[in-house]
Amino acid sequence: MKSALQKTSIPDSKIFVARELKEKHFDPVWHAHGEYQLFMVLKGSGTRFIGNTVKSFKEGDTTFIAPGVPHLWRNDALYFEKGSKQSVHGLVIYFKSDFMHDLLDKEELQQIKTLFIRSKKAIEFEGEIVQELHTMMQQLTHAHGTASVIALLQILDTMASTKEYSMLHNADYVYKLKDAETKRINLVYNYVAQHFDSDISLQEAAKMLSMTPTSFSRYFRIKTGKSFSEFVTELRIKHACKLLVEDDSKTISQVGNACGFNTLSNFNKQFKTVIKLTPKIYRNRFSSL
Repeated sequence: MKSALQKTSIPDSKIFVARELKEKHFDPVWHAHGEYQLFMVLKGSGTRFIGNTVKSFKEGDTTFIAPGVPHLWRNDALYFEKGSKQSVHGLVIYFKSDFMHDLLDKEELQQIKTLFIRSKKAIEFEGEIVQELHTMMQQLTHAHGTASVIALLQILDTMASTKEYSMLHNADYVYKLKDAETKRINLVYNYVAQHFDSDISLQEAAKMLSMTPTSFSRYFRIKTGKSFSEFVTELRIKHACKLLVEDDSKTISQVGNACGFNTLSNFNKQFKTVIKLTPKIYRNRFSSL
């Protein structure tokens, strides 16, 4: 497994790297790196982990995160099936944390400085700004020289000026990455992602890390800020939200069962606790959007 704290992918001779990603699936490893990252999903679906947040993603998912914030866009299981013809498409921009150096203290760049500070809490962009950023990011992947730097500054200015965003955390997300520990968390994340639609055992998860259930529970809460059962429930509910909106063929009971809830009553209860709406109201409200 690759290092959890990845080395920079930006050559010393460059300020930033802009890439168009076309793969079978996105990187399935929970990791962090020393650059700012702007990432947009153009094709593909699955579950997104940023810091200690969990959310389903699909086309248009656009986020901006600071250096050191761990993240993972894990595609749905069908992307990993043998012989699968599924594929993903995305745009990503990386730039170094010392970008612009002392310029950020100048009056003209105060909005961008504020954007960088906000990104420590992770930013998700929504609404019309997503299409605007898509066009600008696409153009940047083909730009060169001074024009490319100007294009990057325009993207940063656009993100800094918009109000079409939400924060993923209430406070800066701090995680001191150590490869051994992060590889452990990856094992757990992968286990839950692959089995959330069936029985998930605390004992089995603990065994994977050679821990007792009690030690594992304590360890997981320290590393993720939530209990293992809360994490499993949240992942199941986020997937249920996706099915409720995108799959009209399934009844609410069938959606709950597909997400690992054995009874409709438990599904309704857990869903309302996390989303603050019943599954029926959620489907009626968002499936028409």
